[in-house]
Amino acid sequence: SVMVQEFHVVRCFSCESFQVQQVKKVNRWSCKVCGERQSLLKEFGRGSGADCRRHVQKLNATRGLSALTVGRRNRLR
Repeated sequence: SVMVQEFHVVRCFSCESFQVQQVKKVNRWSCKVCGERQSLLKEFGRGSGADCRRHVQKLNATRGLSALTVGRRNRLR
């Protein structure tokens, strides 16, 4: 039988970026952006590497747009 590698989508508690991590037995991971070590508390998706990467791009793009919207709203006050 062929072992298919599984990935999941996680979010860093510190920099709040979404990223793809390989599913492991250990429930700890390091953020690729800020390097913060952390426990896996919530999974935002699971599947193949390609599927997870697409999902992460969508989540991070949405996060960037909402940050821009909040910034614009604050300037208008």
